[in-house]
Amino acid sequence: MKSGFKLAVFDLDGTLTRERSLWELIHKTLGKWYGFAEQYQIQFLNNEISYEEFCRLDAQVWKGMSTRELRTIAESVPFYEGVGLLTSYLREHGIKLSLISSGLSVLSEMVKNRYSFDYAIANDLLCDNGTLTGEVRVNVHFDKKAEWVERIMNKYAIKREEVMAIGDSLGDKEMFEIAGFSVAFNPSSRELGHIADVVVHSNDISDIILKLPF
Repeated sequence: MKSGFKLAVFDLDGTLTRERSLWELIHKTLGKWYGFAEQYQIQFLNNEISYEEFCRLDAQVWKGMSTRELRTIAESVPFYEGVGLLTSYLREHGIKLSLISSGLSVLSEMVKNRYSFDYAIANDLLCDNGTLTGEVRVNVHFDKKAEWVERIMNKYAIKREEVMAIGDSLGDKEMFEIAGFSVAFNPSSRELGHIADVVVHSNDISDIILKLPF
């Protein structure tokens, strides 16, 4: 059965996962958040440093950590119930699935493979011989996701009205503005909830199915 949509773009951290930030989870797991790395977030939110500098400072903290330890932390991230049910439902309706995350590719690639997403983009921690170098490649700025939606639309020759967006934070605002239909799932931002077509509060993301227009 087909729907009027051809593409669903998802945020990852806080949308599919109960953990709102893998960056923060890594710091907390290593005991590097409180009184240390949290200061970088405060500086960024106060417009004292750029987003790129924010990411670079975070990545520097993890210099020397093994990629195995990084994957172990990523694999510990808890997911909302119903992710597989929702993604299967969308695929059955002929909809391609994409992840656009300002989180980390160690998690987005895992999710892409686990739930059969067609496309995923996130930020890359650089490594050398299984060890993090302390450098990061920023692919997705936290509030500039529209450019990636457009790239994916062009890749698959999809129109705006054929796109649905699913997210949870103000960083997903651009995705919502470009999509034909948007769902705020357990939104952390009132503004995002106001511009969304549908708001869903639940511990089971597959409840979104009940709110879809098909």
